Amino acid sequence: MTIAKIKYSGLLVVTIIYFSFTNCIISYKNYPKVLPLPAQEKTIDKPLVYILPTFPQLNLGGREALKTYFETKSPFKNTMEGTEVPKSGYLVNVKVNYRSPSKEATVFLGLSTLTATILPAWSSQDGYDIEYLLYKDGKKVNSYEYHIYRNYAQWMPLALVSWYNFETATEKEVFERVSLQFFEDANEHF
Repeated sequence: MTIAKIKYSGLLVVTIIYFSFTNCIISYKNYPKVLPLPAQEKTIDKPLVYILPTFPQLNLGGREALKTYFETKSPFKNTMEGTEVPKSGYLVNVKVNYRSPSKEATVFLGLSTLTATILPAWSSQDGYDIEYLLYKDGKKVNSYEYHIYRNYAQWMPLALVSWYNFETATEKEVFERVSLQFFEDANEHF
């Protein structure tokens, strides 16, 4: 193999990798990009135990956002990840269910992927259903449900507008904002 062929092959591989990672546009409905959320004032002395799920698909930062939020941004002074409902204090059990794209969208996403995104594909109904189960002193107090809908498109020409992804919220930011909403909604029980 000549040096010219090796350089050409390397350039082709780099080009394919570039288009594979930049030809997708992802945005979350009702979650525009905002500045990072500040930590809440640590005002609650009772301990908080939280249970986080394993995510049902490729994790794009949601689990890490939940863990970081509970550890550093929640209003609780003492937090820890655990599995047992404490007899004194609070427990938040977070359940996350991935909502798959429609059957039609799944077929087109598969065909698009198999053709290196020469064929376009999109989905507007996938996302996550999140439930926060709140326990106080060993007894269930309430459950809070939130729904995240994601718009997703992939197609080779979208590489030209891939900068748009920097203008939209990431999965990590969305999960952080949902956690903030949970703590605001559940404030009456703290």
